[in-house]
Amino acid sequence: MIEVEVKLPIYKRSQTEKGLCGLGFIPGHLIKESDIYFTSETHDFMQADEALRIRRCDNLSTGESSCVLTFKGPKLDSVSMTRRELETGIADGNTGCEILCALGYKKLAPVTKLRQYYHLEGMTACVDTVEKLGTFLELEILTPGDSSHPEADRENALKKIEAILHDLGYSMSDTTRYSYLFMLQKKNLLY
Repeated sequence: MIEVEVKLPIYKRSQTEKGLCGLGFIPGHLIKESDIYFTSETHDFMQADEALRIRRCDNLSTGESSCVLTFKGPKLDSVSMTRRELETGIADGNTGCEILCALGYKKLAPVTKLRQYYHLEGMTACVDTVEKLGTFLELEILTPGDSSHPEADRENALKKIEAILHDLGYSMSDTTRYSYLFMLQKKNLLY
């Protein structure tokens, strides 16, 4: 799958959430997500513009918990966070971390956020409160990575996202291409 995504800091959370609902987005679950990212001496994921992580999701709406292992490839354009994403569920996040560490990967400090999901016709909006960092809006559309016109799929998805941004009073110039991990490391808040 290709994850077409933009991310931007927001300063008026309630106004943004009202705007999403006004555009027809349906509120989804409230999830606490704790991400453990990995690096190694032989492969610097940040230098390669990639990510390897284990995410624990605690659904505060249902009380259920789950874990996923995710690899994100390098960004595919110069304006968004669009990447190839491979993800699979794992039964035990702690054991997953132990396996990766046994293979020589090094854990980085966790990135924790409270994420409110919203959904509209194949698009997901997330309003994130990231510990030590602030509040952000992410808009994303998943496109098949193996379609006959992957570039057109990505461009169409990005146009839909840009239209929603505009309707919310934002533009692409308000977005960032930095991950939460990078932002926290840049502010020296992880170590």
